[in-house]
Amino acid sequence: MSKAGFAIFTWALVTGMAMAESSLTTWQAIGMSLLVYAGSAQLAALPLMAGDFPFWTIFLTAAVVNLRFVIFSAGLQPFFKDRTLWKRSILGYMNGDLTFALLMSRYSQYRADPSHLPFFLGMSLTNWTIWQTGSLIGIFLAGAVPDAWGLGFAGTLALIAILLPMLDGLSMRLAAITALVVALAANDLPYKLSIVLAVLAAIVVGIASDRLFRQRKGVS
Repeated sequence: MSKAGFAIFTWALVTGMAMAESSLTTWQAIGMSLLVYAGSAQLAALPLMAGDFPFWTIFLTAAVVNLRFVIFSAGLQPFFKDRTLWKRSILGYMNGDLTFALLMSRYSQYRADPSHLPFFLGMSLTNWTIWQTGSLIGIFLAGAVPDAWGLGFAGTLALIAILLPMLDGLSMRLAAITALVVALAANDLPYKLSIVLAVLAAIVVGIASDRLFRQRKGVS
């Protein structure tokens, strides 16, 4: 969890610094950090806001970047489908990339288990607190953190170190390689569509390869 906390904190710090150095006021940056809670969408929207783009363009860009959370929500639906709408809305707001990955790693298949909710809440509340702390520090101390520290790259390395041990099956490894190849191939697409395409391709390859391996085991 210490590696995860470091990765989340560094990305939040970088995002907070980017907001502080943008056209936003301090209070606007704080509001964006608390309300949006999505680093990639924030970073994608900032240059558009600085360029005085129309609201619908900024909104659409953020929505496209966050399309992966629609996929994540479909994965979480079996676990929390019995909760009321307002509770599911809060759980959706608290969800994040790493939270979803760790939950699905622990519960690869849905089963009636009351530990789903406390496990999710424990992770999501911890991650939210770390993120907001790093983001607020970045907002208030942007000028004091030199670019030479390479915090964004350090956060990326930490995330890789966390995710690699989760690839404990051939299907998951193939899905990860597919996501990598698609993300690199589609890197020049606008609105960070490469992220969405990489997630979709990884899901398709992961499901298809998992079914194929199961069929082969059944035949043998």
